[in-house]
Amino acid sequence: MLTRIVGRSLTRRRRRKLLTLLAVTLGIAVTTAVSTIALDVGDRVGRELRSFGANIALTPVADSLPVSLGGTDYRPIGAGAYLAESDLLKLRKIFWRNNIMAFAPFLDVPVQAQGRRLTLVGTWFDQDLSTGKSEAFHTGVKSLHPSWKVEGQWPTDDDAAECLVGRRLARSLGIQIRSSLALRVAPGSNSAPQSTAAAVLAVRGIVETGGDEDDQIFAPLALAQKLAGLEGRVRRAEVSALTKPEDAFARSDVTKMSAEEFDRWYCTPYVSAICYQIQQVIPAAEAKPIYRVAETEGRILNRVGALMALLAAAAMVTSTLAVASMMFATVLERRAEIGLFKSLGATDARVATIFLLEAFVVGLLGGLAGYFAGSLMAQRLGVVVFGVPAQINWVILPAALVLALVVTLAGSALPLARGLKLSPVAVLRDE
Repeated sequence: MLTRIVGRSLTRRRRRKLLTLLAVTLGIAVTTAVSTIALDVGDRVGRELRSFGANIALTPVADSLPVSLGGTDYRPIGAGAYLAESDLLKLRKIFWRNNIMAFAPFLDVPVQAQGRRLTLVGTWFDQDLSTGKSEAFHTGVKSLHPSWKVEGQWPTDDDAAECLVGRRLARSLGIQIRSSLALRVAPGSNSAPQSTAAAVLAVRGIVETGGDEDDQIFAPLALAQKLAGLEGRVRRAEVSALTKPEDAFARSDVTKMSAEEFDRWYCTPYVSAICYQIQQVIPAAEAKPIYRVAETEGRILNRVGALMALLAAAAMVTSTLAVASMMFATVLERRAEIGLFKSLGATDARVATIFLLEAFVVGLLGGLAGYFAGSLMAQRLGVVVFGVPAQINWVILPAALVLALVVTLAGSALPLARGLKLSPVAVLRDE
């Protein structure tokens, strides 16, 4: 009997039922789209933010106090400690190795050209590495700093005599693409080894970053090492990693964490956790977050997450209010039916069950329709924003159905409570 009553009630007053179904569908669709973007496209947002550049810096633990000005290292070539170039391959062995997007070593070599003291920076431009597990990894400053603007071509990564010249330096020296630049290693006191090597480099391109790099010369690392007599060694390295914005827990003292807290911290891609893991595999290196970059990314990701949560909350509230409005109208329209049920001996619980079962069915259908509509919406947004459609996340379906039922039942609660207070005598007399 109850099933027959509910079935007939659903087929009557179809317009009002369709409006309620539409309200639930729209709310769940927006929530599903936002959740899909947060889950599937969150990494894409992080990858887009990697255009900020490196967020982790590696320097030798035993290095002396750096003497630098304007990005130029003025220590003698042999001063301070160095990192082994081969140790950088170990970055692909940490727990969060798949979050390492790119890295590149740097060796600053003081040189003289056209009577001026300049800095030649040896680095990887576009390097293919093998970690020994048949796993190729593509890295270099071209991947590390995608925002660098290069006019011309990138140099190759062998020891060819090619270079990039910073925009300001090229302008001041009158250097153009395909011109030659003669330089020699600047002799320094207490340098070991003492090098006076010279080279003539072909300018392959002009690089512009808006920073200190505009006053520097960039050459293949092998060439810089050969000129400085420091084969296999680098002064520093920069790492670009996908990280989670740090919270209060991430800033806790690691030495005071319990074993459970340490495992949670270690298995979360905080920038501090990734730095800790890097120092585990490369004990000679000190890994430090570049907080200017990491904090900027964290603020952006937090704001994007807050915006998505606000949109989802607004959609849910709007949908609940729409359902409540429809239910108020339904209760007023069916007050004679409620009075008849109660006059025949039906309890408030039995009457409420009929209306709640109707809301349950409408909510279930709205949840299903909203999930698929929201998934389609997320795919379209992914193509527009990132050029790649977002993947359907089936794990969101149960949550979408539960939210749809919560919306319909919560929206029905107050109108139904008001309807159950109606006196059957007064209602039937008015009718």
